[in-house]
Amino acid sequence: MHTTMLSDPAVPGSDEDAAGVLGEVAVLLDGAGVPGRFRAGCHHSVSWFSHVLAAHLLGRAQDPTVPLRAALAAAIEDVRALHQSTCDLEQGGPSATVVVVRCTEEQLEHLVLCDSSLLLHGGKGDVVRVTDTRIDEVVRSERTAEAIEARRNTPGGFWVARHEPEAADEAIVGATPLARWERAHLVSDGITRAVDLLGLHDDASLAASLTRDPQALLRQLRTAEDAMPQARRPRKLHDDATVLTLRLARSTPLLTGPLLTGPRG
Repeated sequence: MHTTMLSDPAVPGSDEDAAGVLGEVAVLLDGAGVPGRFRAGCHHSVSWFSHVLAAHLLGRAQDPTVPLRAALAAAIEDVRALHQSTCDLEQGGPSATVVVVRCTEEQLEHLVLCDSSLLLHGGKGDVVRVTDTRIDEVVRSERTAEAIEARRNTPGGFWVARHEPEAADEAIVGATPLARWERAHLVSDGITRAVDLLGLHDDASLAASLTRDPQALLRQLRTAEDAMPQARRPRKLHDDATVLTLRLARSTPLLTGPLLTGPRG
């Protein structure tokens, strides 16, 4: 099993994405860089939250008999317990999107919550993308940041990992035969904006580019962001962009020890 990871922060030295592998489990989290007023109840950084939750989730997902939703719920509870006594989480705290894959003897299990994505890349070049699109539906229907935020982790809105363990029940989960896939790319939406925002790729060509030369893909992405007309630019011209690629082979574990991107505090 060969594992590669590349993370390019939007702001040097401040990466709110977190990714790692341990045993047969790989995770990627994208810390939600929302304005501070929406997480005013917590004094911890978004980066702290995403990296600490990633570490706990890697541990909780090691037991293959524990469903991935249950592992995520337990990890959210772990992190909540670390700071609920010092933070008023009901007044708003940091949050993150989540992608998890776990290899078993015959299956590749996955969990996706919010708008980070899993790109499953088959031997004949076929690509299946798994993304939770509910946040996009909310953004299209609401006009203000306050209205969008009011629908975070609410029925009929969109869901992220925050301090509510029940958010895990809203995650997209599934399993497919491991032998069907050559690679799995776990990507933050800073990567998939190459498809969704910039139109540089479709899902298949994005997966091929990530396989061939992820650094070249990042250079292409940053150049296209800089060249966007002012009227089309999103709130964040650049976003943290992280890809964790697994070349799948059933006989070899993903990695022999934990690995996390970026700072943990």
